[in-house]
Amino acid sequence: MQHRPASEPARALRVVSLFSGAGGLDLGLERAGHRIVQLCENWAPAQRVLAERFPGVPIADDVRELEPTTEYDLLTAGFPCVDLSHAGRQRGIFGPQSGLVEEVFRIVEATAPAFVLLENVTNLLRLGRGAGIAHVVDSLERLGYAWAYRVLDSRFSGVPQRRRRVFILAARDDDPTFLLDGDAVVPPPPDDTDVYSGFYWTEGRRGVGLVADAIPTLKGGSTLGLPSAPAIWRPGAPVGDRIVLPDISHAERMQGFPVDWTAPARVAGEPDRRWKLVGNAVTVGVAEWLGRRLAAPGTPVTSRPAEPWDSTRPWPDAASGDASGRWRSPATDRPEQSTPTPLASIFDEGSTTPLSRRATAGFRSRVRESGITLNPRFVEDLQTHETAMDTLTVSWASSPTVRRRMQHTLPAGGSAEQRIRRALTARGARYRLQMRLVPDARWRSDIVFTRARVVVDVRGCFWHACPDHGTRPKTNTTRWDTKLAANIDRDARMVADLRRHGWHVEVVWEHEDPDAAAEQIMRIVADRRAKIAS
Repeated sequence: MQHRPASEPARALRVVSLFSGAGGLDLGLERAGHRIVQLCENWAPAQRVLAERFPGVPIADDVRELEPTTEYDLLTAGFPCVDLSHAGRQRGIFGPQSGLVEEVFRIVEATAPAFVLLENVTNLLRLGRGAGIAHVVDSLERLGYAWAYRVLDSRFSGVPQRRRRVFILAARDDDPTFLLDGDAVVPPPPDDTDVYSGFYWTEGRRGVGLVADAIPTLKGGSTLGLPSAPAIWRPGAPVGDRIVLPDISHAERMQGFPVDWTAPARVAGEPDRRWKLVGNAVTVGVAEWLGRRLAAPGTPVTSRPAEPWDSTRPWPDAASGDASGRWRSPATDRPEQSTPTPLASIFDEGSTTPLSRRATAGFRSRVRESGITLNPRFVEDLQTHETAMDTLTVSWASSPTVRRRMQHTLPAGGSAEQRIRRALTARGARYRLQMRLVPDARWRSDIVFTRARVVVDVRGCFWHACPDHGTRPKTNTTRWDTKLAANIDRDARMVADLRRHGWHVEVVWEHEDPDAAAEQIMRIVADRRAKIAS
């Protein structure tokens, strides 16, 4: 497949691409007139996409062994963000995944390309007081490169997705500050009361990411291939169709890919990995803008003057530097303004799936617990949607009475958790909530004492098959047995994973007295802290 530029570029670069993923950065650069001469990606689903979309381009599968032999001008690397992102464990630039950036520097030192282009999450600038970005630019300067970086929001490229990423451009002989040129006027939020908005339905305790006429950042989901897509609020739509989920084709369009770009990733008998590919990609339009700047850089002067700056201060959203000094730039995350694509235009009629009653109820419950203030119309539409889905859902409960009990049971774990939390707080306990403690795990731990490495797992008696109070429905027994057995198996795997990572897991059932449970937890925490201290 050829991805021709709209016009011949003033300067066409030969590109070696590391950590290529679904090829978003590469597609954008090709559209700007550059040529991909080498790809490197070790994940099989991504390799299948790259082989189909960039035919004839060699694909290496291990960056640690890659030694480019072909001549090239630009080395690109969207190096792993697992150890830097808010969704990960935040072990920093030297973590086992993000630390692979050292392979980038190894290749740069060996081959001395004219340009290096890196991409990562904005937490690279924040985590550990900017230890990540400091290490990156220090390494580039050591290798003889001048550099400039800038946080860019994908919305400037016309897609309806709020996605802020940091892009670092280094040049051996050129001045890379053309990256900092250009600022667009940020348009005001739409005032149309019926404009679509995206939000994280899986969140609710700390925020929901509600964005007018756009979605919050698409995420890669879990390593199991499970999607982690935002939901869409469509005010004014028919009841039952106001809170919906996008499908993979919507996600591809909101990243700037052609529809079905990631279809080659599918293999019969394997989980679908396309959500992860799209969620981890670089937005194509952003990459194309970068490619156009590289093709015709123009005058390397920022649209507004930079100011001298030293790295003892917090790292800004845009800066430049070389061996002689460093400068803060006032450049914003919108270098230009394309015609925005309305979120509503992405969603063709009938192509979405309503958010389920259970998912809606869980989201509303988390919001109520957190005390977050939301748009009253949004809150009303959530309640209306939950009621509508309740009437539309075909239940496999054994009877209306059992179904009512199931519905009441859904938030019971949360209610039991609240009782335990109140009892712990009354005893002066300090703890954290809903933490992902095992890398790439889908689940989060309810209550966490980080210093003592103690996890409190609060379980509902029905859904987790309490040995003392669990009940078994009398009809649809095969389906219920399968469901409850899967829950038991998941609980066992979760506990085993946590223990392998050095955590003590204390299980508390919803029927237990919260004060007695809290006393037991406090004793365990005190004992663990004493052992760690000794």
